[in-house]
Amino acid sequence: MKTYVKIAIAVSLIFSMTACSHFSQNESVSSPEILNESISPPDILADCFINFYLSAWHDLDGNGFWDTSEPSLEGVAFRIDGRFASMLSKYPCISNEGGQCIIRTWAPGECTAGDYTITAVPPESYEPTTPSSITLSLTPVDFSREAQFGLRALPKDSTY
Repeated sequence: MKTYVKIAIAVSLIFSMTACSHFSQNESVSSPEILNESISPPDILADCFINFYLSAWHDLDGNGFWDTSEPSLEGVAFRIDGRFASMLSKYPCISNEGGQCIIRTWAPGECTAGDYTITAVPPESYEPTTPSSITLSLTPVDFSREAQFGLRALPKDSTY
């Protein structure tokens, strides 16, 4: 019985090697004429990744323009709202010591047009000098966007 098993394995291996060598040498094996059916390319599912590069600065003169002498501002919370970003709005991105924050969004399938609203929540004792919310309209070819927010320190109350 062991001999029969060995012969069956040997025949199976020879057939497999013959079939593999035949298919690798014959380039037209997968052509529709041989298979007698039409072949269409498979659908490719591509995911959509969009990055929002956000910055905050200490607007010392309060004019809403980031002058070269004005430092970045750490501790600003950024929230995002829009398609596939609702879960991210629960978890704000906090600006680092360079005043920067990156929010990365993911959506299944191809990128579609849509609006995303970015809101800057100033740290305590600061107020915005630029709009605190910006709505960005994205097209299917946008993969990253930038937004900058200016904030100034609130005047100290002299009655304390």
